[in-house]
Amino acid sequence: MSGYYCIEKARINVLKLPKGYERNRICIGIPVIDDEHLRVGLNEVGDAVLPSAEFGPACKNNAYGYIYVDKTKEKEYRYVSTAWVRPYGNEDAFPVAVDIHRPCYPRVEVAPTEIELTLASDARNNRYVAVCLTDEVREKYLREAVNILLEIYGHCRIYRDEFEAFTAAPRQRCNWKMLPPGETPAEHLKLQLEQQGRSPDTFDINRLEFVEGYTPEKIVEGINGFDGYYAYLFHGHCVLESAIYGNATYILPKENWEVLSQKTKRELLENQLVEEKIIHNQNWYDNFSQAMHLLENL
Repeated sequence: MSGYYCIEKARINVLKLPKGYERNRICIGIPVIDDEHLRVGLNEVGDAVLPSAEFGPACKNNAYGYIYVDKTKEKEYRYVSTAWVRPYGNEDAFPVAVDIHRPCYPRVEVAPTEIELTLASDARNNRYVAVCLTDEVREKYLREAVNILLEIYGHCRIYRDEFEAFTAAPRQRCNWKMLPPGETPAEHLKLQLEQQGRSPDTFDINRLEFVEGYTPEKIVEGINGFDGYYAYLFHGHCVLESAIYGNATYILPKENWEVLSQKTKRELLENQLVEEKIIHNQNWYDNFSQAMHLLENL
């Protein structure tokens, strides 16, 4: 490396590059001295991951985006949640969904930046956990990229020039793993909630059970920045469903699903690779049923 400077803060509000550091040439990363790469799920040079939301708010916003309330606008009557109740307090009755609406300030949805980290190598075989600096990240999200590394490691290096003789290994995203045979996400999450003394009768659990009712051939679990997402594989398509309310359901073609599931949600949408995107709201059950019916009868 021809030069670098180090940032050691909890986070930064503004990134000002020193003289001689050009936005289109710099690299952002940290050297691998011990097992820094394993902390984020990187194993081999060329591996890439979307950092787990569990590291903190910067990584969570990066993976899932965020919503803020715009109090400069007038309130609107809006759906806020779904409650599962037993009619007339009858404990023997089958639970039904009741939608709850309230006057609320409008919400503004900010898309995830989906900045990834990769394991890089230079001409001397030194390894680095480096930010995947796409043109979009270089132009708009350098501050966010720095804050992700600061949140995970507590420090970050800005290198003056790109890694010399960067190992051009094919990028392999490490964001999914197979679930053990016979285990379903709904059963697993129910058990976790019950062990915590919490009710397993939630919209998230019911939504997963609803998808599982269509009898998928295989289930794959999301890891790293895809925590909470599951890929349900059917005869002709793949359903990406999130156990985290506020995300969306994505239905993809089953053909090449392994390749498609390695792409970020933004890449899937921008390249029109999504057959259906179904928002988590009061119409989710009907919209999902209609989408499945249409796809199964194509």
